[in-house]
Order: sequence, then C-alpha cells, then structure tokens
Amino acid sequence: MRFSKPFIILSISGLLAILSSTMSKSPTLPLFASSLGLSEGEIGFVAAASTIVGIIVNFTAGSLSDIYGRKKLLIASGLFFASAPPLYLFVTNAWQLALVRAYHGIATATFTPVAISFVADMYRSRRGEMMGFFSSATMIGRLSAPILAGSILTLAGFRETYLACWLFGSLALISLLLLPSSGEKREIGNRFSAGRSGHEVMSVLLRRDVLAASSLMAITYFALQGLETFLPLYMEAAGFEAWLIGTLFTVQLLVMMLLKPYAGMLSDKMGRVKTTAAGLATSALGLILLAYSRSYLELVLSMIVFAVGVSLTTASIPPLISELVNRETYGSAIGAMETIKDVGQALGSIAVGLMLPYTRFEGVLLALSFLMLLSLLAFFRELKS
Repeated sequence: MRFSKPFIILSISGLLAILSSTMSKSPTLPLFASSLGLSEGEIGFVAAASTIVGIIVNFTAGSLSDIYGRKKLLIASGLFFASAPPLYLFVTNAWQLALVRAYHGIATATFTPVAISFVADMYRSRRGEMMGFFSSATMIGRLSAPILAGSILTLAGFRETYLACWLFGSLALISLLLLPSSGEKREIGNRFSAGRSGHEVMSVLLRRDVLAASSLMAITYFALQGLETFLPLYMEAAGFEAWLIGTLFTVQLLVMMLLKPYAGMLSDKMGRVKTTAAGLATSALGLILLAYSRSYLELVLSMIVFAVGVSLTTASIPPLISELVNRETYGSAIGAMETIKDVGQALGSIAVGLMLPYTRFEGVLLALSFLMLLSLLAFFRELKS
C-alpha cells in the first residue's frame, strides 16, 4: 500500500492541527487585536510571540522525542492545539493576547519537528516523497484556514471563530491519540543511558553539516517572509487591488502544495544536494524575475518560478538532515533545523524593513537573490571541506 495507516492518521492530524492554528491568526488575529484597541506596535509584538516561542521549543521538542518517543510529544502538542483556542475568549489586553499566542505557539513548535521525525522513522527509501506528501497535507489546512475563518467572522464573530479553532484542535488531538508508537523509542531506564541520550542530543548542535543544511532552510524562509510581508505593499503602491494581491499568494501556496510530494520524490531519485541546489537557484531566479516584473501576469509567472524553487529546497532539506544523523537523533536534528528556520523567518521581515528606507523594493529582491546564491556556494564549499 502506498500510504501506511499511521502516515494517513498523522497527515489528517497535521491538516486539522494546522487548520486550527492558522485560523486563529489569519485573518483573525490582527482583526481581533484591533477590536481590543491594540496599537500597530502592540499587534506586531503579539504576532511575533508565537514565532519567538517556536525558536526555543522546536529543538527541545525534537530532542525530547528522541529520548521519550514521538507519540508522547505529538499527544502533548495535541493538548496545546485543543486547549489554546478557548483562552482567546478571555483576553482583554495586549499582554494577555501575547501570552495566549505564546502558549498556542508551543503547539506548532512541538508538532512540526516531531511529526517530520515520525515520517523519517517510517520511511527510508521514499523519505523525501512522503515528507512532501505530509507537508502538502498540512498546507491544505493552511490554505483553507483564511477562507474558513474569514467566512465565520463575517457570518458570526470572534467567539464562533475561536470555537471552530477549538473544534479542529480537539479533532487533531483525538486523531493523534490513535497513532501507534513510531517503533524507535529510546530506553532510558537508568541515569547512564539518559545521560548518554542527552549527550547525543546536544552533539547535533555542533555538527557543521546539520547547521549548514539548516541555514539553507533559514535563508529560504528569510526571503519568503520578507517577500510575503512587503510585496503586498509594493503591489498596492503600484495600483494592484487587494484581491489580486491575495490571489498571487494563493497561487504561491497552491504551487507549493501540489509540487512538494513530487519535489520530495525527485530528491529521492536525484539526491538531496542536487535538488536543494536546483531549488535555491530557481528561487533566486524567481526573485530576479519579480524585481523586473511590471504587469500582473509577469508577477504571477515570477511567483510560480519562486514557489517551484522553494518547493524543491524545502522538500529536500528535511530528509537530507535526517540522513546526516543516526536514528537516535532524528528529532534533535530536525528540531534544530526548525529552530534555525524560525530565526531566519523572524529576521526576514525585520531585515527587509530596515533595508527599504535606503533602496527600492526591486533592489531588495535582487539582494535576496544574491544572498540565496551566495548561501548555495557556501553550502557546496562546506560539503567539500
């Protein structure tokens, strides 16, 4: 059978979990924060809360799953997905909302590295392909969430929207409870073995190959976040209507959702390094094309090229990292990757925002493409050393 029962359960859980968490923030969070009277600065602080928590939790969760088993950590993430949404109903100020967002952020930061590690446990020869299918399942939830949340907000209100988030989060928890163990739980019956596990976990952070591959993921999300934050403003200034801007990013997500399983399959056949290199080069080309695009059709075609590149890179690096380490440290390595990725993502919008007063947006896009190509050269140099 092409898909095993545990993989199907995990994918359904991922779809429901990401649907729940994305509904809580897109477009709900800024609208809810505004209804509470928060300033733009406070809204930015609130929005960053979950990402900052993710930087800390990703590696910790992945490491703990190496020691105690994947299922326990996945169920823990499900408890956060199910318990966080009702808390929004009691929020009255910025600090409370930031704390709830931080608490909610633990859910995704725990789930993502552990779920990817679970897939690595289940598959070897088709690891890239299956990680791609799992990623596409979560992207269905991510793509559906804004439309569903926006519809509920329009027809009902914030209370009903967060109750819907609670429903989907609870269903994610129930499905996670049906998962079997991944079959590789570490035995830590005594202090010696527990200490040895901790040593193996921390050693992952010192591996140059893991850090180099993770940095490519961070560079990709650095560019992705900078683009998603400021391209809408650039398009608005150029006279494009809001629905056209939204459609452009919907096309981006659709391309990534449809392509990632095939990108993972390609990395299984061609090799992770070649596919990663092709992805970075294609992403850089997409950014260059975006810099010189003037019509809406040109923007759409350029965005498709960029999305193809991102799909190739992000479908290749997780299986690559799982193959750089032994089975006992899958979670730690992938958790480290997610942490480094989150740092890059958080810095993307900040760095681009700092650059824009000194250059045009086209110049920023060209700088991002140069950064991606430079990181590719640095990666090849690291592999040869």
